[in-house]
Amino acid sequence: MVWNSFFKKSLNGDRIFVSLLILLNVFFLLPGSGGNAILTQGDEAMHIATIRESLASSSYLFPKFEGVLNLYKPPALFWLGIFSDSLFGVSFFAERFPSFLLFFGSSVLIYLGIRRAGGSPKLAFTISFAYTLTLGVFKFSRLVMMESLLTFFIILVSVTILEFRLSKNRIWLFLGGFFSGIAILIKGPVFQVYSGIILGSYSVIGIFLLHSNGGWVGKKRIWKELLSHIIFHSSSLIVPVVWILVLLSYSELGKEFLTIFLFTENLGKFSAATANQSEWIIPIGFLLYSFPFSLAVFSGFYSKLFQKPKSLREVVGSSYLWAILAICLVHLAPNRKDFYYLLPLIPLAFLGIGLFFIRKKEYQFSKLLSLDYFFCLGISLLVLAAMWGFGILLGQNIWPELIFTAFLLLIFLWGRRIRVQGSGVPSTTALNLVLAAGLLSYIQFSILPRVNLSEVPENGPFINAKQICIVSENPWTALTFRNALPDAEIIHSVPGADRNCVDGIRYLVFFQEPIPIPTGYQLLQTQTVWKRDVTLQELLSPTQGKEYVYFYEPSRSKNSELESR
Repeated sequence: MVWNSFFKKSLNGDRIFVSLLILLNVFFLLPGSGGNAILTQGDEAMHIATIRESLASSSYLFPKFEGVLNLYKPPALFWLGIFSDSLFGVSFFAERFPSFLLFFGSSVLIYLGIRRAGGSPKLAFTISFAYTLTLGVFKFSRLVMMESLLTFFIILVSVTILEFRLSKNRIWLFLGGFFSGIAILIKGPVFQVYSGIILGSYSVIGIFLLHSNGGWVGKKRIWKELLSHIIFHSSSLIVPVVWILVLLSYSELGKEFLTIFLFTENLGKFSAATANQSEWIIPIGFLLYSFPFSLAVFSGFYSKLFQKPKSLREVVGSSYLWAILAICLVHLAPNRKDFYYLLPLIPLAFLGIGLFFIRKKEYQFSKLLSLDYFFCLGISLLVLAAMWGFGILLGQNIWPELIFTAFLLLIFLWGRRIRVQGSGVPSTTALNLVLAAGLLSYIQFSILPRVNLSEVPENGPFINAKQICIVSENPWTALTFRNALPDAEIIHSVPGADRNCVDGIRYLVFFQEPIPIPTGYQLLQTQTVWKRDVTLQELLSPTQGKEYVYFYEPSRSKNSELESR
């Protein structure tokens, strides 16, 4: 096969770049995976709780959450987490480690896709490493979210389609459809819409292609493209059909699960009960999670979208960009929207734009790199200024700011030298990558550890408690404690409830100081957390924008009575 010969040659010629890509992914994506110093996402707490409860109860086919079958989420993410917890032991790191592997795999697939299309190892490495440094990968590679699996399978299916277009071998089409079928267990039937658009965008371009004399030359391609879609979508049914048969034969719940999985959950996004959120959330989220290369992605996307392709690989690249636009329009229809909905399409944008850069003259994208450098430098200076103010106002150690200031000064001098000497695109490219890497390192190793104030203490006598009562307005708060203290029995209670878990036996957690202190309890320790929606005025106040979480333990007399039983 064409791919086999290429792959062997790639391993021999690209070993250094692939090894470097592995090391850089480990350095930039793994730190912080086992702790709280990360950019959080609300749903992760529920995902982790579902994984642990399913593993503890051996409920593998139907994952459980809060003692009830979690029928509203596809099972693949939970299966992956259960496997990882079984392999490494129950921990945040074990549950998040698959996300790292999936995003690293996505980076490698971008590399292989560009190399297969004829790109140089240096170009393939630059684009794949730039993708690794995006905010989306930085955040979600440390989270237990379905977007990690979705991202990997979208770029995997796209690379198989690229190989089919280049080699004309339909076995790759069959494999792409098969992978698309597996991904239905990640996102449900919506993924089939994604993959169908990615495949169909090339078909539309090919069928409606006009000859230079204005004649229609795509008529002969109609039946070939129709056959391609039949093969692709037929092979995508293999895994879902097997899974459906297993569900229906295993339990009566299978039918209910499929009804919710295929219809209820997806139609719920259009429900009038859900407020219709702004359409701008979708494109803004795409650019946000492309940072610090947002400007380069936007400029490359816009310019290449309407550029007439001059080669087969550029036609494929153009089809990927049009597919992203089409999927974006799909996400504008439901009422429910979120900034990360297009996150899985970002690697497709990097691959699609990268296919246009193959065998191009360096001057054609030198301006784009320069603009992105100034954009990233400007954002870095804003972040630095904010952290200087943050550190001075709160009386924190400012050594990290001094170090990052020196780093940005060196970056500025390096950029100025490149412009004076006319060093060219390779130097400007390296400048952009180093600046992006430095900014993300500053965020991970300096900013996040200082601004992430966990509700759960990392030390103190409370962490040894085995029975805990969480008194708070938000029941999801209990999930945070349950995930952080897996050996403890944790119950949630709403403040003021007539019947709650303040029983004189359990340790108590209050998010507001109780007056008076519950009978039979004494204050054990406190924990500072940020107030919700902190304002500048609150930061300048004596509380510095913080409030306390109060932890109480049962009094000795109660403990003694308990021990005597």
